[in-house]
Amino acid sequence: MRYLVTFFWAFLLTQMVNFILNSLAGGGPLNFWIGVVLAVAITLAVFILDGLTKISADTNAGDEH
Repeated sequence: MRYLVTFFWAFLLTQMVNFILNSLAGGGPLNFWIGVVLAVAITLAVFILDGLTKISADTNAGDEH
């Protein structure tokens, strides 16, 4: 569920940035798919970083005496 929410916000924010940058560049045709590709890339980056930074659930595993 959190990855779906991450994609939702990444999609909204990249579409907003895409629109603003397009408007600043002269207002040509808006390319919808650039925002979608960036949103997917951001979601995948978050998914990978989440997997790489998982902390072990057993924090006392090395403290046994």
